Order: sequence, then structure tokens, then C-alpha cells
Amino acid sequence: MENQNHTQQASTFTLIDVLSVYFKYRNKIFLFTLVACIVYVVIYFFVLDKIYFSNASVKSSTKSSGLLGALESGIPDIGGLDDIGIGNSKSAKELAAYEEILYSRRCLEGLINKFGIKNELQYDYMEDVLKHVKENMVEVKQEKLSGIMYIGVYYKDPVIAQQMVGFLIDELNKINIEMNVLNAKNNREFIEKRYFQARTDLASTEDTLKAFQKIYGISPDLQIKASVQSLYAIEAELKSEEVKLDVIKKILSADQPEVKLQEAKVASLKNKISEIQFSTDNNDLLKLGNSPDIGLSYLRLQREVEIQGKIVTFLLPIYEQSKIEEKRETPSLLLLDKPYLAEKKSKPKRFTMVVILTFITFFILLITFIIYSRIKLFISSPHYQALKFKSK
Repeated sequence: MENQNHTQQASTFTLIDVLSVYFKYRNKIFLFTLVACIVYVVIYFFVLDKIYFSNASVKSSTKSSGLLGALESGIPDIGGLDDIGIGNSKSAKELAAYEEILYSRRCLEGLINKFGIKNELQYDYMEDVLKHVKENMVEVKQEKLSGIMYIGVYYKDPVIAQQMVGFLIDELNKINIEMNVLNAKNNREFIEKRYFQARTDLASTEDTLKAFQKIYGISPDLQIKASVQSLYAIEAELKSEEVKLDVIKKILSADQPEVKLQEAKVASLKNKISEIQFSTDNNDLLKLGNSPDIGLSYLRLQREVEIQGKIVTFLLPIYEQSKIEEKRETPSLLLLDKPYLAEKKSKPKRFTMVVILTFITFFILLITFIIYSRIKLFISSPHYQALKFKSK
């Protein structure tokens, strides 16, 4: 019975047991906790460097102008949805691009090399230095609604931290200008190719129209209109002469010269009408034989010339604007707040960290002594002694 009670006591553990362990080993727990607290104080107050934080805020100054801006303005901007990750506003795109530039290897390597961070950290590989700088030194935040970006650097020297922020802003502006110029160059080359192609197409269409006019006249549509009007006039005259012939036939016999003359006149008018309606001779100005095809072809050529002319007119200002954009290297950022010199350290939070670590050490020691007491209780139990005896 006593053996069973001892085994049950070893297998259960209550709050009273925790308190008993605490009071039993409280001196050791407090001693070790005090030693750990002193170590933390020495580390945080005398060993670790103070870290200062300097930052600046910037806003994009890029704004499309001319016909390029007019083209972009035709795309709707759902700026109100940016905060929840929906939308496609230009401001959000620019801020995202700026962040990618700041965290790019090119930009961070420039920072590392300029301020000798690799030698200071004593890393063997640049990848490790880049990771440390990206995770522990450089901080970038965006305010999408206002279109403002905050660029900050943590460093042990406040003056160098301020200089690092200035360097990052300069690099951001430099790389962004290079990218804008390259993008403008690509746009210029594309528009230039399309513009000269449009000019070639316009010249080819004008030559085709010129050759067509040499064959069918300068204004085939006006000639067709004149031919139709002439046809109407001749047909009206024919009707009049036919009426006159009928009257003459009623008065005179068919073999009379007046009748034969009138019949010849009517036949001549009919032949003339037939010639106008069915003639395809290009030398004949009054021809309607293939007038639908001629008129339609002329209208198509004329319309094609107008279309090509409008394309050239549309592309020329864009082409000139693209050449201006390619040569423009104006700053693309507006500096709202210059990098400031930090007066107070940003981290580590020495007092807070010492208190937190001291409490963690206290609870770890308490748990350690609880485990120690449980193991000691188990070893002293008859069940463990019996197992030990059997193993011998």
C-alpha cells in the first residue's frame, strides 16, 4: 500500500508541489536569476552598441505630359482600392517600384561598398551581408493613399545613419532616372519605327492615287457626276425629239426628207446615250460603262490617303515628345523630409529586454528545478528500486 501511494505521488504533480519546489530551491533560483540579470545588464548596457535610426520621406514627381499623358489619362484609376490590395493606380505602382529599387542588389551593394559594411560585419560572402542589411538595417515603408515613401536606416553611428539614408535617396533617384530614360528610349524607337512606316505607307498610297488619277482623271467622281448630268440632258432632248418625230409622221408621209432627218436625229441621240452608258474608253470624259468600279476605287484610295495622313498627324507629336522624354534627366523624386540626425537611440530597448529576459530566466530555472525534483522523486521510489534490482 505504501509502495502504491509513493508511485501515485510520483506520477501526479499539483500547484502545491510547484510551490513546495519553489520554496525549497528559492535561494538558488533567486541567486541564478540575479546572476543572469547582472549578465543581461552588462551585455545590454555595456557590450551591445546603441542603434540609432535616421529616415527621410520622398514623393514621386514624375508626371506624364503631352500626348503621352493624354493617352495614359484614358485608363481609369481605381485609387480607392489600393489599401486593400486591389486597384492599379500609378502612385501604388511607383512606390512598389521604388521599394524594389531600394532593396535591389545594385543599390544595397553600393551602400555596403561605400560605407565598408562588409569589413565591419566580417562576413565572407556578399549574400550574407546583403541579407543582414536588408533585414536589420534598411527599412522602407509606404503610404499608398498619400503616395509617400519613408526610407530609414538603423546604425550605431547617427551621423553615418543619416549619410546612409542620403545615399539611398541619391541611388534611388539615379537608378529611377536611368530606368525612365531607358524606357523612354525604347518607346522612342518603337514610335519612330511606326512613324516612318506610316510615312512610307502614306507616300505609297498617294502614289497609287496619283497613278489612278492619271488614268481616270483628277476627279473621277466629278466626271461621273458630269456624265450623269449630261446623260439626263440628252435623254430629255431625246424625249423631245421623239415627240416631234411623232407629230411630223402624222403630218407628212414616211418618205419625206423632214421625217428622215428627224429619225436620223433621234437615232443619233440614242447612240450617244448608249455610248455614255456603256463606254469604257479612258479617253472619253463622258463615260459610265465602269463608273461604279471607278468611283468606288477612287473613294477607297481617297479614304486610305486620309487615314494614313491622320496616322502620321497623330504619331508626329508623340514621336517628338518621346525624343524629349529620352533626353530628359530631371530628378524624379520630391524630398519632403531630409534625413535627420538621430538624437536618441532607437534600439535595443535595454531596460525592457533586461526585465523580459530576467523573467524568462526565472521561469526556466523554476521549471528546471521542478523537473529535477520529479526525477529525484522517481529515483527514490520503490518501483524504480525494484526495477534497478531486477536489472542486476
